[in-house]
Amino acid sequence: MITLTLLHPVQATPVQSWTFDSEAVIRIGRAVDNHVVLYSAVVSRHHVELRRNGLQWEVINLGTNGTYLDGKRVQQAPLLDGGILRLARSGPNIQVRLSADYQPMPPNARMATIPETARTDVEKGTYSGEEEAVGTDDAEPLGTAATGMSYQGIITEEDDDEEENFAVQGELPAQLLAEWRAPPDCSHSRAEADDIFCIECGVPLKVWKTLGNYQIIKALGQSNTYLGWRNGQTAVVKGHSLAASKREIRAFQRQVRQLCQMSHPVLPKFWEGFQYGTDSYLVSEMVYGHSLKQWINDHGVMNVVEASRWLIPICDLLTLLHQQDPPILHLHIRPSNLIHPYVSREATNVVLVGWGKASVLTSESGTFIGTVGYSAPEQQEGKPEPASDLYGLGATIVYLLTGNEPDTYFRWGAREYRLYAEDIPHLDPLMVDLINCLTHPDPRERYPNAAAVKQRLEQIATIAMPAPPVSSAL
Repeated sequence: MITLTLLHPVQATPVQSWTFDSEAVIRIGRAVDNHVVLYSAVVSRHHVELRRNGLQWEVINLGTNGTYLDGKRVQQAPLLDGGILRLARSGPNIQVRLSADYQPMPPNARMATIPETARTDVEKGTYSGEEEAVGTDDAEPLGTAATGMSYQGIITEEDDDEEENFAVQGELPAQLLAEWRAPPDCSHSRAEADDIFCIECGVPLKVWKTLGNYQIIKALGQSNTYLGWRNGQTAVVKGHSLAASKREIRAFQRQVRQLCQMSHPVLPKFWEGFQYGTDSYLVSEMVYGHSLKQWINDHGVMNVVEASRWLIPICDLLTLLHQQDPPILHLHIRPSNLIHPYVSREATNVVLVGWGKASVLTSESGTFIGTVGYSAPEQQEGKPEPASDLYGLGATIVYLLTGNEPDTYFRWGAREYRLYAEDIPHLDPLMVDLINCLTHPDPRERYPNAAAVKQRLEQIATIAMPAPPVSSAL
């Protein structure tokens, strides 16, 4: 067995791991047909091969920018346990472990601390397996004022009470499959005031409580949502509302089962669901990066082509989710829930988070869940449907193109109060039509599905793309 662990570029802490049991050749590069896909400007499409030769492994460079093994540039060399591969002189670092009982290094304190104060450029950003960067101005009200509930689920006559001993496994990392180990006592003293993990050994400095196999470090600013730690890994541990009824807990458990079966590059990885006492929980990975709201604040508004490219992968994800039985709804699509991760992911540069509040379609009326300006009228009436997610997509486009909240462009028209994209100065007419269709008050007047939205975004991006310069003949 060989385990490859991508290391954080500054702090050399593990970010993502891949384990291979039977492959004789492992390819790493930028192209999607590699076993390990790394999106970086300095990484070649097919950059390096790891090839097994009997009981030994060797590394073979294929990239134009070179491959470095433990700091030395190599073309072909034997690979030893613990070696560090670097793709290009300034590219990503990958640690290689050949031991079957490999355990990754513990997370560094500053990588695993929620950014609440100013840090270096690398450390700033969204620390998220949830909806927003905790400690920023993006925090959203917790569910509804009436109930505090932030999810809905299919509830039918056949539904029983919530499951006893509820447990479901999703994309659980290999290192978490081992027997759970409580962190050892730490005697180091180099921690800063806001560190929550030891920078020497990576164990939690303070443990608030324990939920199942997870040490709970702190609350994440939302009801029953926590930063958890297990076997050297941090995670988001999200529970149902503390005020949930038995039928609502059943709906939450049903939702967790669906999410743990889902896998998509734009999704965070859902590790597992479990029950502790009378509460049920969903565990998901942390996603480190900048939200698109932060991106706009830092870099300014996007043009039509840029906005289209960011949102096309979201359309692919929504197509998959809305085809489930029952359909899975997000209902919180907005810029602060779209994360540009520090570490590139397969075939995408954006991750949709906020899944602690994800919803599955319900046949019953409910209470309003969402944010005014990004929430469709039927959603505000407690009757969401797949078209409600398309509404949030249209409102998000407005923010990416203008830097203004979508309700800036709401007004009374001939018959209703709604968003009018034609009020946005200098906006491409094709994009005006797209936004107006997506945010139409009547869901039947919106695009029929996310696939149709993707097709339209691709058309708009192609038309708006500047033509390449024409070289004059000598």
